[in-house]
Amino acid sequence: MLQESERVENEEEYENDEERVSYLKSFIARLMAAPMKEKSKAEVDVTITKEEIRIISNYAAASFASFNTLMRIDEECLPIQIVGDLHGHFADLRRIFGKHGSPGMTHYVFLGDYVDRGRQGLETVMLLMAYHCLYPDYLFMCRGNHEDYNTTLTYGFYDECKMKYGEKGPLAWLHIINAFNHLPLAALIFGKVLCMHGGISPHIRTLEDIDNIQRPTFIPSYGLACDLVWSDPEATTNIGWSLSARGISFSFDDVTIEKFCEENGIDLIVRAHQISSEMVTGGHKWHANGHMVTIFSAANYLSMGNDSCVLRIDEQKTVQFCLLRPVRKSRKH
Repeated sequence: MLQESERVENEEEYENDEERVSYLKSFIARLMAAPMKEKSKAEVDVTITKEEIRIISNYAAASFASFNTLMRIDEECLPIQIVGDLHGHFADLRRIFGKHGSPGMTHYVFLGDYVDRGRQGLETVMLLMAYHCLYPDYLFMCRGNHEDYNTTLTYGFYDECKMKYGEKGPLAWLHIINAFNHLPLAALIFGKVLCMHGGISPHIRTLEDIDNIQRPTFIPSYGLACDLVWSDPEATTNIGWSLSARGISFSFDDVTIEKFCEENGIDLIVRAHQISSEMVTGGHKWHANGHMVTIFSAANYLSMGNDSCVLRIDEQKTVQFCLLRPVRKSRKH
C-alpha cells in the first residue's frame, strides 16, 4: 500500500464513511454491469446523473489532495498494472478490469488522458474516480495533458458534457475539472520505476522537485508541471533538450533519458501521451536502450486499428506487456 509517510498531513476525513462506501460500490456496480449499446460494439449504454458527478468529483478532489504530487508506491503493491491513454474508451477500461481484475484485488497506476476525443470520457473518468475513492491504495491516478480546463475546451470533453446535460453540462464539467486540478502528476514504484503521462523535464534537479509542485493548479504553459504531462522523447540523437513540435514543452533524446535515470537512481520510466505507426501492433515503444517505454491503452484510437497495451510489473519486478485487440464490428450476412 502507499507509504503512510507520503500522505499529506491533515487528510480530510469523510463524516459518514460507511454511507460513502455503500454509495460508491452501488455506482461502480451499475457502471460495470451496464450492457453495450445495440448499435455499437464500442460504447456502453449507461447514464450518470449530474448529482453523481458532483458527489464523486468532490470525493475524488479530496482524495487526490491527500497524496503527494509524486506518489510513492512500495513493493507490497506488486504485481501492478500500468495503463496509458484511454481517451473516453470506456468499454476498453472495462475490458482491462475484466482481464486483470477489479481494483481492490488488483493494483493499478493510470497515466492520464482519460477524456477527450473518445465518446465516453465522462463514464471513463467517473468510474476511475469512484474506484480510486473506494480503493485509494489500489488505484492510483496521474494527471495527463487532457485533464485540464483549456485542453478539454478544445478536444471534446466540454462538448461531451454539454451534449449529455444541456445547459447543466458546463457545471458538470467544472466539477470534474476541479478534481483534475488536484490530481498527482507522477508515481514512483518501489523507488525504481518512474511513471508520468508526458516525460522528464529540464526543470527537475531531484525527484523531490515534483513534490514541490503546489496543487490544486491548472496546467501551466511552462515549467515542471507542464513538462510532466506534455514532453516527449525524440528519436533524433544529440539534441539534448529542444522545443517540442507540439508548440509546448520540450523534446529530449536517448542520452538525456539515460543521464536522468542514472542521476536519479531510476531503472525504468513508463509514460504514455503518444501513439505512432510502429505502436499499432503491440501498443508500446521502447526508448534509450530500455530506460523508457511509451504505452497506449485505447484500442482502435481514432480508427487506427491499434492494440491496447497495459504494462504489468510482477512480484519479481519483471515487465510484461498485456495486449487487447480492437473490437471488430461483426459483418451482416
